Amino acid sequence: MSAQFVQRVLSYCLGVGSISLLGSRRRPWLQIIRPETERVYLNHQLKQMRLDHSGPLEYAWDVLPTDGFYDKKRLRVRSDDLYRAYELMYPRDKKIITPQVMSICGIEGLTALWSDRGRVVGRLGKLRTRLTTEDNHVIADWCNDNGFTCDLITREDKCFGIQFDRESTKHLISSIRPYIHKTMRKTFVRVPAVK
Repeated sequence: MSAQFVQRVLSYCLGVGSISLLGSRRRPWLQIIRPETERVYLNHQLKQMRLDHSGPLEYAWDVLPTDGFYDKKRLRVRSDDLYRAYELMYPRDKKIITPQVMSICGIEGLTALWSDRGRVVGRLGKLRTRLTTEDNHVIADWCNDNGFTCDLITREDKCFGIQFDRESTKHLISSIRPYIHKTMRKTFVRVPAVK
C-alpha cells in the first residue's frame, strides 16, 4: 500500500471527492465530480493518483447531464488501497474528519480543500467547506496549530466554514501556491466583499 496514494486520496476527499463501497463485494470507489470547465484539473488529479499508486489503477469517466449549459464530468477510481483511506475518513460509514486525517493530509489536504472551496473575499481568505461544525472545528484547529490563524464562520449555532485574517491569508496563499494546480490559481484572485 502506498502511503502517498492514501494521503492524496484523503486530500481530495477533503474537497469534492468521496469514497463509497459499491457492488455486491463492497469494493471502494473514489468519485470526483466537477464541471466540464474544470476538466484539466480533474485530469491532473487522475495523473497525480496514477503517479502515487504502486500498480495499475482502474478508472472510468462518464458525463452527468445538468439543466445548465455545462454538464459535469465524473471520475471514478477503483483500487484496493482505497480501503485504508475509507477506514480513516469513514470510520462509521459516515464522512468524519479527524485530527489524524488532517495530520496525514497536511498542507496538500489544505490545498485541495482551498482549490474546491476557498476564495479571497475582500482581503480575507474564506473556506466554505459544506462540512459539519465538528469537522470545521478539526480543520480550524489544525490550521491554528500550523500557523494559519483562523476563526469559524458561524451564524445561529451553525458553522458555515473557516475565515482567515489578512496576514494569515497572505501566509496561506504563499504556503499552498507551490502545491496548487495552475488552473485553480483563480481562487487566489480577490472577489469584492458584499456589504
